Amino acid sequence: MRSKIPITTYIAFIILIFFASSIFLASSSETVFAAKKNDKDDKEDEDKLIVKASINLENIDMENTKFIRVIGFINGEEAKQDIPISTIDKSDDNLDVELKVNEENEIVEADTPDEFFLCGYQVGDVMTEYKSFAKFDCNEGDILGNPTEINLFKADSQVYTKSKAVYDANLNNLNSSNSDTVKIKIYAPLADKKDTEKLVIAAMIKGQIQSEVIEDVQAELDKSDGNTISRTFTFDRKTDIGLIQIGDRYHACVASEDLRPPEGSECEKRLIKNLDTINSLPAR
Repeated sequence: MRSKIPITTYIAFIILIFFASSIFLASSSETVFAAKKNDKDDKEDEDKLIVKASINLENIDMENTKFIRVIGFINGEEAKQDIPISTIDKSDDNLDVELKVNEENEIVEADTPDEFFLCGYQVGDVMTEYKSFAKFDCNEGDILGNPTEINLFKADSQVYTKSKAVYDANLNNLNSSNSDTVKIKIYAPLADKKDTEKLVIAAMIKGQIQSEVIEDVQAELDKSDGNTISRTFTFDRKTDIGLIQIGDRYHACVASEDLRPPEGSECEKRLIKNLDTINSLPAR
């Protein structure tokens, strides 16, 4: 004769099935949600050009730096990130930072070997170190794929060393200057690209970028006696990460689809030599 199973056993069994089903459904929904989130992220990056900057943390003053500013001009667009030191794992040797811009915009479509630049600034206590010459590094590169990789603060970089030498040699000139602004004039010679219709010119100094789109290049060329477009950018010498100094490195880029070949984006760099006169630079 088959023994009867107590009613309490049935109830316990039903409760167990209920909880097991709940856990399975919750787990399934989380998996589906995560998949949707990843799909969304991938979709958002579909039309983005990604530059991966590898920052050598061994060359970063982790104790006295508040944040690292990474800034660049890529494919005719500004890209910037401020990374607090508190968010960085100090046991790591490198920090990878992704900067994303549109792969195609109204000015230019990214392609090999378009040029771009990236700079990194170690920002400490701005109030107490405002007039000091903060450590930084810059690097130029070509778009070689998507993503494209570039390094900052490599041990063999001479960017800061060369700038600091110019700064140290001009301390007297720094003390005698009363200028509150720094002017940078960027030239875009177009003798080989006279049919250019639209372009953007940009300048960067001390973690600040200014740019201007020239909507009708032909109209400007018709008014001039030459084949060069230029723009003068005025930067406040007092920036949010410190004072612009003699020796600071500045960059310029010009971008247009009409500049091909060789590149749709071209960049150059130079050091600030004078605070009281215009600093100039041909961008191509």
